[in-house]
Amino acid sequence: MAWLRKQYYYLRVLFLAVFRTTELFDKINQLNWYQNLLRQWVNDQHFTVRSKLIEIGCATGALTAYLSTRGYIPTGVDYSSKMISLAKIKNHHINFIEADIHDLPFDSNSFDGVISASLLNLIDDKTHAMTELSRICKKGGRIAILVPLSEFEDSALPELQHAIGNSNFSFAVLKIWHKLAPKMTTSDITTLFTQSGLINISITTYLQGMVISISGIKS
Repeated sequence: MAWLRKQYYYLRVLFLAVFRTTELFDKINQLNWYQNLLRQWVNDQHFTVRSKLIEIGCATGALTAYLSTRGYIPTGVDYSSKMISLAKIKNHHINFIEADIHDLPFDSNSFDGVISASLLNLIDDKTHAMTELSRICKKGGRIAILVPLSEFEDSALPELQHAIGNSNFSFAVLKIWHKLAPKMTTSDITTLFTQSGLINISITTYLQGMVISISGIKS
């Protein structure tokens, strides 16, 4: 029975990923371990209070809303009109904009910090995307991305699943994220950052090495 339940939730998450993406992201953003991951990642960037921050790939806006509670001035951007519509319903006081990472509708040097989680790994033209992130960031501002790490091995997944909680839905989300999401290597991301002229590059891993954060300062 336990195996059948796991298979049911695995197929359920796959169904949502294909046919109801907005609903899936809304559910994922309510998982405690996922909220804690993103919030810890943001906190580790040590942005100054009242910093003007932008989240690229904000989905339904949960992390953008958290930025507001931390005393920052946030803007959320996503390519999906459905994601942005739901984000606006959930958070009327925050600025959410539908836009493409390759052509962001902001002036150069507009933001003190730029963050993006689980997006750069999905982009074909990563160099162009990084150029846009750097363009809209002020000199001296921080750019941080969070992506699944290629070096995380299949054998490490069960231990991580056990550590994060007892929900079959959580287990399924982690498994599908690990199995199906495009991944990046540490060297690939570091190269993108250095090519974009970023300095003081720092690397941190989360979820027992499943995901990696790389951040840098615009020189």
